Amino acid sequence: MRTPFPYGAIALAVLLLSAGCDHGLEPPEREPDGSIAATVTYLGDWPPASEVVDFRFVAMRFTPRDTLDFLQLNRMAISGRLAYGVERDSFTVQAVQPGVFVYTGIAQQQTSDILSWRPVGLLDGDGGIFSVLPGAQTQLNLTVDFDNLPVFPPEDL
Repeated sequence: MRTPFPYGAIALAVLLLSAGCDHGLEPPEREPDGSIAATVTYLGDWPPASEVVDFRFVAMRFTPRDTLDFLQLNRMAISGRLAYGVERDSFTVQAVQPGVFVYTGIAQQQTSDILSWRPVGLLDGDGGIFSVLPGAQTQLNLTVDFDNLPVFPPEDL
């Protein structure tokens, strides 16, 4: 005697398997980038122009241990060149991947040496930690006091 072929069971299995399809190995959609809008106020006398090769806002997802850590560019949000000799400056950093930043400030490159960067002002409040949310703009206010520069590398490592 011949048993009937289980067409119903096969159809049910195909239906269940196709309902669980999520497009295979396609990567998930990336969250939309955010941005950082900041205002920096400068106190005290600026260093001579000969000691300022470059001046930028830098937000890091880590606390640097030495100047070599400034080469971890994929873990930072960096502004364009900032104005020299002003009392106040405002800028926006676009296309910032969402996430938490734990060490943020204004950095000065003192010579043409790629490792001659130092922080001249750090973000205060909330331990210097802030977040950029997907599709949102984060507002920051920073102060650089040229008479009271931060210690680098940080002592609390």
